[in-house]
Amino acid sequence: MRKGIYLTALFLLCIGFSASAQSIDLENGLIHISMSATEYVPADRIVFNININAEERTPRQAFRKHKEQETLLASLLQEFEIEDEDIRFQPIRIDKTYRNNRNDQQSRTNQQVSVTFSDFSMYEEIQLTLIENSFDSFNGTFTSSEVSAAKEKALMSAIELAKNRAQLIANASGVELGDVFQITYSEHTAQPYQASRMESVMVVADAGAPSMMDFDQVVAVTANISIQFRIED
Repeated sequence: MRKGIYLTALFLLCIGFSASAQSIDLENGLIHISMSATEYVPADRIVFNININAEERTPRQAFRKHKEQETLLASLLQEFEIEDEDIRFQPIRIDKTYRNNRNDQQSRTNQQVSVTFSDFSMYEEIQLTLIENSFDSFNGTFTSSEVSAAKEKALMSAIELAKNRAQLIANASGVELGDVFQITYSEHTAQPYQASRMESVMVVADAGAPSMMDFDQVVAVTANISIQFRIED
């Protein structure tokens, strides 16, 4: 559990929606509906991205230095007891660089490592440990273990809203709504923000110094859908 102030969010049914476009094409017998629906889920995980890089005169020297850093990072992640399935990485890349002219050649390596964990108290300690061990390129972002389920819910909500809107337009236009002719959709996950948009209760647990990590965050998952419905003859 988090230290200091505990924010207990009473998450209500959090679904936002909007109709971005709608039209009726009598010539082709179609009703066009574009709809968006959003699900809000608690941010309960952090994705921490670390860049390993080294620069030396020759490729082999750069590679050797890079492997030393890679070994060190692997040891640090083991110390933090990060599970194998929560570690993702890209292969090492080696590039040539030039400082002032074509004769001043350097070799630079780069490798991206992504670590996911749910213990927020580790976040600051991992950063401090990396800095103490000469790592200087990393960043973190919130995510949620419920993103996949939220994508499905948002999509289903958008489809249902599109059907209802199409039926409303058909009724108002004096035509009969038919089957779906064409459907396209996309989805995206927005950056988290404070859960203050939800109904929440804040409880003081102890006298520890408060931290921004004490405040709950939510992740917005949005599905965008465009459906063309046939108009029955």
